[in-house]
Amino acid sequence: MTRQSRSEVAVLLQEARALELLADEAEVSPARLEEYWRLTADLINVVADIETLELDKPNADYADPQVFQLKRRLREIASTLMQLERE
Repeated sequence: MTRQSRSEVAVLLQEARALELLADEAEVSPARLEEYWRLTADLINVVADIETLELDKPNADYADPQVFQLKRRLREIASTLMQLERE
């Protein structure tokens, strides 16, 4: 399956799964573990929301407000994860 044949939602789900793998391998200081666990819980929720959207609207594109919102949430999680790893 090429990238062109996948829906925008499927691509977003693939990005979320990749971020889950990065989060699993993250090295976070003990002082920031509570924030890390909160972040991973948020990531689990975003993945579930993307999976639900994929079932409800499999052909939604980035112009769809739900896709836009999920993409924004995913980017915020990725940014926070990178900050946690740097500290």
